Amino acid sequence: MAQLINDFQGQFPDIWAAYTQLKTACDQGGPLDRKTTELIKIGISAAMGHEGGLMAHISQARKAGAQEDEIYQAILSATGLAGFPAILQAFGVAKKS
Repeated sequence: MAQLINDFQGQFPDIWAAYTQLKTACDQGGPLDRKTTELIKIGISAAMGHEGGLMAHISQARKAGAQEDEIYQAILSATGLAGFPAILQAFGVAKKS
């Protein structure tokens, strides 16, 4: 995944810069702290089945001070939206990360 991102950045630097700016503005555009924002992104990644994003946001959440039980709750919160199979897969990713 990292190589794919690097390739994209190299081929489309202006688009990457615009994406990064939008992402930063969204992350910092309200009262939520970084840990809470990352926990939300974990739930979204779990619901969408995005393993790479899930791994990245689990790592970022830990760096922001999230505990394992908070990460697991973020995954579990997506159950009603994504269904149990997607959540079970996300739980497996969290256990390995």
